Amino acid sequence: MTVAGVYWIVGPGRIGLSLGSVLAQAGAPRELLFVGRRERPPAHPLLESPGTSYTNRLSGPPSADTCVLLAVPDGAIAGVASEIAALGRPGDRCTALHLSGVQRAEILAPLAGRGYAVGSLHPLQTVAEPGGGAERLRGSFFAFEGDVGARKSASDVVEAAGGRMLEVHAEDKARYHAACVFASNYVVTCAAVATRLLAAAANVSEEEASRALQPLWRGAIANLDTLGPLRALTGPVARGDVDTVKAHLATLDGETRDLYAELALRALELSKQAGLDAGIAARIEAEIRGSKTGGSERR
Repeated sequence: MTVAGVYWIVGPGRIGLSLGSVLAQAGAPRELLFVGRRERPPAHPLLESPGTSYTNRLSGPPSADTCVLLAVPDGAIAGVASEIAALGRPGDRCTALHLSGVQRAEILAPLAGRGYAVGSLHPLQTVAEPGGGAERLRGSFFAFEGDVGARKSASDVVEAAGGRMLEVHAEDKARYHAACVFASNYVVTCAAVATRLLAAAANVSEEEASRALQPLWRGAIANLDTLGPLRALTGPVARGDVDTVKAHLATLDGETRDLYAELALRALELSKQAGLDAGIAARIEAEIRGSKTGGSERR
């Protein structure tokens, strides 16, 4: 790929180090600077490699053709943007991209006022630790929103990752990010609930319960990958097993039962699209709605 010049990555955390590793491995930057708050950099092989440096004290704005990536928490973006803007006007053709999924590019207004092209570039991937983060980012989709002038820099980053870019309108950012949360964070949340229930039912540790469930999770993901949600859905709702749904609702309590009920209603919608008999669907829905706290209590 074409050498993109200099990259500043503000925030040497999980996503910052992972994205920096992707760029370095692709040969994208001629210079890679990490900017952090602490005096010493975190321990990571990338920060010991040639062409990569670290600072906690910027003395001036970036030179021409620099792409500044703000890999900081959402609540810190505005403050960091103002701090960088206060360094002065950058060299020509500089871009600033934040990596938030929900914040709009307009949060970088102080930098736009200094002459930066601004945008947001959010990876549709979960990075829990920087060690394997580069591999997770490679081949992922990235969502871009921002100035036309920032699109080229965003495309360079996506190309370095071997990924693909989606373009999201500013007014749709929150909806876009909610989709990501359902696909990632809430999958993990449901896995934690499943682990707790299985550990209690089988009288094993949560660690062992998690190991037992892993083939099931992998199978569900594989089915999604090859079949899509409509055909990948299995289980009692999908096959119209009213008695099994009823037994599940009877054994669960409180918030866990309500969570099951909400998810079962969503599964029921998919099942009806897939051809579930209308009469059976109505019976299942009645069981679900009758079980919810605050509804027609049967207990």
